[in-house]
Amino acid sequence: MRNTGITGMLLTLLRIGLGAFFLINSVIKLNAKALWENAQFMTGSDILPEWCSMPLTCIGMMMELVVGACLLFKLNYRGATIWGTVMTGVFFVLYAQAWARGLDLSCACTGSVHPIEDYAMDTGARLLLVGSMLMLLWDSRRGEGSRKRKSPKFDFSDA
Repeated sequence: MRNTGITGMLLTLLRIGLGAFFLINSVIKLNAKALWENAQFMTGSDILPEWCSMPLTCIGMMMELVVGACLLFKLNYRGATIWGTVMTGVFFVLYAQAWARGLDLSCACTGSVHPIEDYAMDTGARLLLVGSMLMLLWDSRRGEGSRKRKSPKFDFSDA
């Protein structure tokens, strides 16, 4: 089932937009300073030990790179939407728990480090990303019905 009509066009624009966003965001973070700043955010979140910050930062940046490329070029669309939903869900939880705990963090998002002044706005932006990824996840499931292999029907009426 192909995406047709206005809904299909909007979902395609959303897929391309989020793919470009994640891809550009990850390329911006491909330097030691940006990786260190993101690791400082992870350390400041005070969830895991400090030694976990840099490996998790590298994994997150690589996930952004792969998910962004897959969404942009519609490669392994289903898998990219699953991982993108997990990734944005983790970002949302990080911001929400920091807001709930009253932590004073600075965000190393989109290539610039700035203190988070309005947690409600930043958490809401992360929630919009999760919602957008959920829409793409729904879209990736729509065409599966036609691709499923039909099971053979056996006729045992003679037995």
